[in-house]
Amino acid sequence: MVIATLSSHAQSNKGTLMEYVVIDGDTVYVDVLPPARIHPRDYMSRNEWIKYYQRVHNFSKAYPYALFVANTIKETDSVFIARNYTKREQDRYTEIMKEELLKGFEPIMRKLSLKQGMMMIRLIDRETGKTPYEILQQYLGNINAGFWQGVAKMLKGDIKRKYDPLGEDQDLEKLVRYWNDGEFDDLYIYIFGKPRPEIIVPKQFQQPFYMSVDTKVSRKEARKEAKQKKKKK
Repeated sequence: MVIATLSSHAQSNKGTLMEYVVIDGDTVYVDVLPPARIHPRDYMSRNEWIKYYQRVHNFSKAYPYALFVANTIKETDSVFIARNYTKREQDRYTEIMKEELLKGFEPIMRKLSLKQGMMMIRLIDRETGKTPYEILQQYLGNINAGFWQGVAKMLKGDIKRKYDPLGEDQDLEKLVRYWNDGEFDDLYIYIFGKPRPEIIVPKQFQQPFYMSVDTKVSRKEARKEAKQKKKKK
């Protein structure tokens, strides 16, 4: 059998180009098919499907905000390192960052359900490699971290628990893979029959976040200097 591979393409009916090879004088067209996905509904019971249905809905709300928070944390850490901030400068920056985030996102976060909020916490850990407790401890101190751990415990949660992609968080990890592969929106439409809802990000956070915080820090410093000058007079 003789196989002749030609560097030629054939035009299909839809206008796309297909490669082909010639085998013993016969032309064989070659194409790559996308991988077939077996949707969970194909093997789930009715009760399992209802739980999965709710899980996908909650994930669609929680993960975009988890990504935003994770990116903000990474950005903040980069700013601290790049500018060689002292502890005092870090505290000042963090205080303004906290004010900005609370002002912009508190009304939005209040609309998240308890399950969505707890899921977001797990996903923040996944994206940053830090538990929510460690993040709170780093930016808000031990007392605040301890307080929120107490609140989480009352809600049967634990902000010290590490994200476990091979264990308790296996189902979340599968949804993250759908998202990263660009297939989550298709999954959402498959389940709900409509596109997933848009996630609202306030305008001031649609640019690199440190720029907004820098502006606030500069204004605060300017007001402080003005007050000091008045006192000297």
